[in-house]
Parts: sequence; C-alpha cells; structure tokens
Amino acid sequence: MKSMKNWLKMFAAMAIAVAAMGCMPTPEEPTEPQLEVTPNNIAGVWMLSTWQGAELAEGSFVYIDFVRQGRTYTIYQNVDSSVVRKITGEYNIYTNKSGQVVLRGTYDYTDSEEWTNRYVVESLTATKMKLVVFDAADSTKKLEESLYVRTELPEELVGL
Repeated sequence: MKSMKNWLKMFAAMAIAVAAMGCMPTPEEPTEPQLEVTPNNIAGVWMLSTWQGAELAEGSFVYIDFVRQGRTYTIYQNVDSSVVRKITGEYNIYTNKSGQVVLRGTYDYTDSEEWTNRYVVESLTATKMKLVVFDAADSTKKLEESLYVRTELPEELVGL
C-alpha cells in the first residue's frame, strides 16, 4: 500500500511538471540585430526572395548588387523578359520627413530617370532586407513589399 502511495505521489508530481512545461512560453528564434541603413551595410548581392508575400515563379529571379563606392548598383533579372536583363545605375539613401530610411535610384540607360518607386527600408539585418513601397497619398498603406536575402551572384550572371 505504501509503495502504491509513493507511486501515486510520483505520478502526480510528473503530471504537474508536464502541465507546467506546457504552460511555459516556447523559446522564440533568436532575431538578428537590425543594422543601420548605410551604403556599407547594404553593399553586396541581394536576391529577391518574396514579393507581396509570395515566392517568385519557378525560374524567375531578381538579383541586385549594391556597390558602396560610388553608390552604384547592378540588377540582373528575368521577371519581365525571357532573357536576363542587366540594369545599372546609382542609388541614394536618405531619411524622409516621417523618419523612415528610403532607398531610391536612377537608371544609367536613360538620362538620369529615377526609379518609379522609393523604397522604405523597413528592416535590414546581415542576411535580410525588407523593402516597402507606400501609397503617396496614404503613407500608411503598403502598395508593395519585397524581401531580399543576402547571397552570391550565380556564376552564369558574373561577367554579363
């Protein structure tokens, strides 16, 4: 009888421990530290991972290579063409009136034509960069959201 009581006490203690563990918050994935948006911190190759929350169609890609010195960029993409397009230009980083850091640029293939959009850098870590386009009339309305991941330029694009 005594062993039965000990067994029940042990069982009750285990049940309480398991219940307590179920109530404990699950550890979240560690988040990467946010970086200041500077030409030095965005320099390098970035690949478009998701646009508007969805992955690109199979075989489609966008890579952008930001160069710190001279603040130039090269885009390699095939989303609007059956062949790879290489687009070059210059970029600039500034802080708007709302305190948001904005990335904008011009194209080399025109007479300094500006990008259609100005991209708010919503998040920048060592491995990810989130760019958002807001409605000009309603600065709280997101029109476009892009997530880029840091990567290397594929061999087949080097030297294009």
